[in-house]
Amino acid sequence: MKETMGQIIRRLRKERNLTQEELAEQLGVTFQAVSKWENDTGMPDISQVVPIAHVFGVSTDVLFGTFGTNDTEEVRKIVNKAQALLSRPLTSESLFQKYLAVKEGLKLYPNNTILLMHCLETGLALSYPENDELYDSERAEDIYKECVRYANLVISYSKNVSDVMRAHMIMVMLHSAYGNSTEAFYHAGKFPNRADFNIHVMYAHYAHWQKDYITESESCQYAVVHYLEGMLRITTRLAKSYMLQEKYKDAAITAETSLELINCFFKDDKVVPPIHYRDRDDLYMLLAKIYIKDGNLDNAITYLEKMVDYDLNDYFTINSNTQTKSPLLRSFSRELYRKRVDRYQDLSVKLTDQCFESLRANERYQKLIDLIKK
Repeated sequence: MKETMGQIIRRLRKERNLTQEELAEQLGVTFQAVSKWENDTGMPDISQVVPIAHVFGVSTDVLFGTFGTNDTEEVRKIVNKAQALLSRPLTSESLFQKYLAVKEGLKLYPNNTILLMHCLETGLALSYPENDELYDSERAEDIYKECVRYANLVISYSKNVSDVMRAHMIMVMLHSAYGNSTEAFYHAGKFPNRADFNIHVMYAHYAHWQKDYITESESCQYAVVHYLEGMLRITTRLAKSYMLQEKYKDAAITAETSLELINCFFKDDKVVPPIHYRDRDDLYMLLAKIYIKDGNLDNAITYLEKMVDYDLNDYFTINSNTQTKSPLLRSFSRELYRKRVDRYQDLSVKLTDQCFESLRANERYQKLIDLIKK
């Protein structure tokens, strides 16, 4: 049976891991409009067909269902097969197998930005030295060199600004790590001077003068959550920087302030969303590491207890209906409480990390080990 335009839009959106809200933001429409398209209770205006096609990186023929079996469908199959190679928990070897599978896809579709971005993200995980257990030391330098080529292709071909900026960001990270300071500085210079604006703030301005105050408030909330994520990301990095300088008290205060910030936003909620999982870190685990370095084993175990309590209890109470009471972020509940099945490590792996060797004889620590074995 032939797909309707709404079904095609829904499929393309999901293939690109976009929410209805994110697609709506890129097109300058409300997420309710996108929902109507996908449910076939409404159709995009003819003037929106080309922008929709551009967002998805397809021809308008694909949206009208006249393209038959096309490269988008084939690329989706390539990505799905590559994703199926990943293990849980994630390992360097399974990630490398995904990387190879996507590279094979690029032989058929060499400029496809979806495949290029998958190669870039996977390559970053494998070749960035601070990625701990995912870093592939034997292949890292070769992968880094390949990522440079992928990034240049994304920057040249992608019509998606977010993909282009992400490619620049990955280049800053990798060139810096591999000592190519000139290129790192070049890519860093491609970012805007100001960080107090984004697409959500612009849509809030637009909606205000349209007297669409519901959309204005939703756009403001989206902006708030991005600023919150940005603050947590940079404070976590600052805490690690203090650790490297052996300024352990400053590191602890910085990381604890990050947790306080989270708790301040969600002070009225029974369950705090799992945003203390920072990239490839857990703020509780980070604080335990800091206090071990500072020689305060009691505080280290206290944070490990908090980590175990959240992972074994609060995390498993989260479901698709969990929402925050905060009017600052209510519209973003679904994303905030998203179950992160690719959490950087399982609880047992986190708790038995080599850095906690000095706690082995501690009774409180042993109770935690026994608890996760049940």
